[in-house]
Amino acid sequence: MIKEIYTVKTKETILTVANNKITAVQKSDTSKTGLRLYDQGKIGIAGAIGNYDENALLDKAKQMLKFNIPYAPLPTKEVRREEDFSNEFQLSEVDFFKTSEELLAKLSHVYPQFAFNHQISLEESEVSLSNDWGTKLVSKDKSVSAGLFFKHKESKNLMDGLGATSARGYDLEDAFKAISQPCDCYNEKVSLPTASSGEKIPVIFLYDTTLPLKKFMTDLNGHAFGAGASLFSNKVGEKLFGDNFTLKISRNTKADYLPFFDSEGTALHGDTFNLIENGVLKSPYTSKRIADQYGFALTGCGVGDYDGIPDAAPRGLTIESSGKTIDQLLEGQKAIYVVISSGGDFTPQGEFATPIQSAFLYENGTLLGRLPQLSMRSNVFDMFGKDFIGLATNGNSIYNTYKYLALQMEVSTIGDWI
Repeated sequence: MIKEIYTVKTKETILTVANNKITAVQKSDTSKTGLRLYDQGKIGIAGAIGNYDENALLDKAKQMLKFNIPYAPLPTKEVRREEDFSNEFQLSEVDFFKTSEELLAKLSHVYPQFAFNHQISLEESEVSLSNDWGTKLVSKDKSVSAGLFFKHKESKNLMDGLGATSARGYDLEDAFKAISQPCDCYNEKVSLPTASSGEKIPVIFLYDTTLPLKKFMTDLNGHAFGAGASLFSNKVGEKLFGDNFTLKISRNTKADYLPFFDSEGTALHGDTFNLIENGVLKSPYTSKRIADQYGFALTGCGVGDYDGIPDAAPRGLTIESSGKTIDQLLEGQKAIYVVISSGGDFTPQGEFATPIQSAFLYENGTLLGRLPQLSMRSNVFDMFGKDFIGLATNGNSIYNTYKYLALQMEVSTIGDWI
């Protein structure tokens, strides 16, 4: 019988923002622990929140073993590593609150025609896993995230755009630049820079790169892949995408703000695993159980609650950087800068379409104006094949962890400016 303890500690201060003012402060300091027992291909788990009696938790886990829950994989053995990024910057809660007030005051002063809403948060985290087989893994981090929707005071919309930043630090000017970028040209109405609606044009994603990657999130799941239910099933080794497209699971804590190990204790060699390499499909993403079941490579994607059995999830899924800035990638072309796009999806065959609720015209580092209501469409093989431009090295500010992703898409006007 092997004992393993998995703990997730989170300390968070969340500022609720309404009409440019901090209207509420929410603080939390939680510790969640899962104690796992592995015995003859079975697993028993017991969980606790806050302080706990380990002997009592151990007894509960032993009782859970009696339910004969199958779990064939063995725990991670003799891996010891600790990473601590929580000291990258010093910021007290008082200074966090003060800087947030200064940020909102500056937004109000410079852009009196807009109301900013949503939240700003300061989060510290510590994730650890240890077991009887000599494994001890610890990852600590701290960051500030601000996500503020803006609404023009004469607009009838619930929101007209979004400004967001996430960084290890809280630089007032950098956060202001990232959040306010679309506000400068909001009143400038511009049209699609194409001869006719429906032509292909570069499209830039920044905040929500999960939308264009959604097909990979569903169909590179190891279980769907192995069961033959994926668009990519039985295509390992085939060249499906562009030479410049590499899709990976990245557990680089410094770059990706994730623990370097998953909830099963898997740490990847070099903290990365290529699922698609230079356009060639290499592997689906897997947890230990799925890797064992189908004979796939283990990709460190075991994700689960502190007191649950891990399953495969695409945490850490990212595109390999092009090594170029967005302007180097676009080479002077104008592009559609997507701020808000929701309601889109892929078909089982890989066709993609979505409306764009808020977008701006981009050229050489500048937003030129606000675009009317748009829609875009493509398919997964074109998006990351002949139409893939690349993931840039930069975003809309120096410290912001979000980076520009550019693809050629068919874009059409579907309405007026609202």
